[in-house]
This record gives sequence, structure tokens and C-alpha cells, in this order.
Amino acid sequence: MNKILIFFILIYLISCSSTDDSGKETLVIDCPRVFFSSENNIYLDSNNKDKDLDFEKLNYKASLNNYGFVGNCNSDLYNNNYNLDLLILTEPFNPKTPFVNMPIFVLLYDFDNNLIDKQYFRINGNLNFNEETLDYKTTEIIGNLDIVFEAKKSVGSLTIGFVNIN
Repeated sequence: MNKILIFFILIYLISCSSTDDSGKETLVIDCPRVFFSSENNIYLDSNNKDKDLDFEKLNYKASLNNYGFVGNCNSDLYNNNYNLDLLILTEPFNPKTPFVNMPIFVLLYDFDNNLIDKQYFRINGNLNFNEETLDYKTTEIIGNLDIVFEAKKSVGSLTIGFVNIN
């Protein structure tokens, strides 16, 4: 019985010990300014393979609404980390499934407004279904962007938009 107790105590102590971060010191840094692209602020998902916009084949319309940094922006020896939540409003028209899948780009600029990096993300979610009317309703989807960039350069601003896939 004592051996089993000692075994569980050892497992507990090993699992509760922190990982070795002795060489990884993090600093809180200023978060960059965030802008939404005016040209790529709306995303339309359609079943139509033609370039013509057909309302009958439009699944949903998504628009960037707001953002917020999750915690502090920080830097370690190698990377600057910006954890950002996006609020996206999705308006269903004729969805075939409740699943939504939206491609996002983030452009990173230095303090002189020079483009220094591009990053791409995908935000997934589900449309809300109204049981009373048996129809989909406008849904707020919160997507998380974990933006990581090399610590040697400073990021002054970010521009966020939807990727247009043609």
C-alpha cells in the first residue's frame, strides 16, 4: 500500500512541476495598432463557381467587426507574440451547412509603414440555428489569431482582411 501511495505522490510531483523556462525570459511590449482593410472587409461564400454574383447561390456574408488583444503582447528572445481575437458577424442567406470557413490575412508593418511580413489564418465556426423559425440567424464568430514575428524587428501596425479566393 505504501509503495502505491509513494508512486502516486511521485506522479503528482512530476506532473505539477513547471517546465524549464530558465533561458526564456519574456517581456511585455506595446501592442501594435490594428486596422481593417477597407477593400477586404467583407467575405462572401457562394456555391457559384462562376465569377457572377448570384444571390440564390450565396451561402453567407461575413464582415470584420471588432478586435481585442488577449492579454499582453510579449516578446521572448526569439519572437514577438501578438494574440488577437477577431469578432466576425456572419449573415446567412442560403447556407447548405452550418459550417463557415473564412480565410484571413494579416499584414505587418514597421513604424515607417513598410510591409515586413504577411501571415495567413483560417477561422472556422458554425452558424446559429433558430429552432422556432427553422432558419439560420446572424451569428457572431470569434476567431483567434496567434501572430508570431521575429523579435529583431518591431511591428508598428497590423492590417487585417479577408482573402479573396477566385
